[in-house]
Amino acid sequence: MNKRYCFFCVGTGGHVFPAKNIILQLLKSGVSEKDIIVITDKRGVKYFEDLNIERIQKDFFSSSSGIFGYVLNIGQFIGTAWELFNRLKSKNIDTIFTTGAYIAPYAALISLLLRSDFFIQEQNLYAGLGNKIASYFPSTVFESFPDTRNINKSNSIFTGPILNIDLTDKNQKKVNQGFTIGIQGGSQGSEQVNQFVYKFITDLNDSNVNFLHITGPDKSSNQDVDKAFYQQVEFIKDMDKYYKSIDFQISRAGGGILEAAYLNIPQLLVPFKHGTTANHQTLNAEYLVETGNAITVEDYEQFSKIMNNICEYQNSYLKDNYKPQSVKAGNDDIFKIITSGSHE
Repeated sequence: MNKRYCFFCVGTGGHVFPAKNIILQLLKSGVSEKDIIVITDKRGVKYFEDLNIERIQKDFFSSSSGIFGYVLNIGQFIGTAWELFNRLKSKNIDTIFTTGAYIAPYAALISLLLRSDFFIQEQNLYAGLGNKIASYFPSTVFESFPDTRNINKSNSIFTGPILNIDLTDKNQKKVNQGFTIGIQGGSQGSEQVNQFVYKFITDLNDSNVNFLHITGPDKSSNQDVDKAFYQQVEFIKDMDKYYKSIDFQISRAGGGILEAAYLNIPQLLVPFKHGTTANHQTLNAEYLVETGNAITVEDYEQFSKIMNNICEYQNSYLKDNYKPQSVKAGNDDIFKIITSGSHE
């Protein structure tokens, strides 16, 4: 009998794309669409509309007060988990895979009830609460960064991240000839990054540097940014084309920064410093600074100073200030482990 896989992933593209990439790899290897199920929420379901696989959409409780919140709402948590267990128990699920966030504890409990193999992918250097809780269940944790913190290390393997790009031609030349700066703030965009860029572009009279700005949905500027060297779009589906067109990237510091690092694209990072993502974005950024892949800034004054230097000196500035080290991709190792259980 064929193995059957169930993926638990919710929220933004940062959590959904890694799951989708493994699903696409499974389909490419010959796994049938009927042997794959996705459990997600109303934000995540749209990412799978182009795939003919079973999708179960559900609203999940998310604790805003740490593990204490799960304890106080244990009835709601167990009720949702039990409902999903009853929907899945007749489907002969062999493998459960989660990419973290608040759905991870549900995936952990259901894997235990179904006696399925359980795999967790942690995208950041500091694991979130959901993956931390899930990692203490019988599981294997795939680390995107070496020495991931705030997680059960006895179950962890450093594989590198699941990248949302073509891994077969890492060194392909850029598709354009001019020096181009790419800007993105994750799948939802970053208001702070956007405002930094809008202000800088507005103050820039002319430039022989091109700017390609992914603003995120509903975050396009109402300001006058009609300049020949500047282009903004809300979303780019073909990220391979995006990366092959840029020499430098401005970004937040979520796990997605490892894609540009894998491609040896230097980065200027503006880590998010509020809420539950503050720890992991700061630590992710510090890691890439230590490896020579990135520089971080905290305010517009620092941002503007570095950007002026990059616009003036371009590749010579990058050569003098960045010494990027190679980043390992985890796609193939993770695929091999969840399909065969082996890891070299």
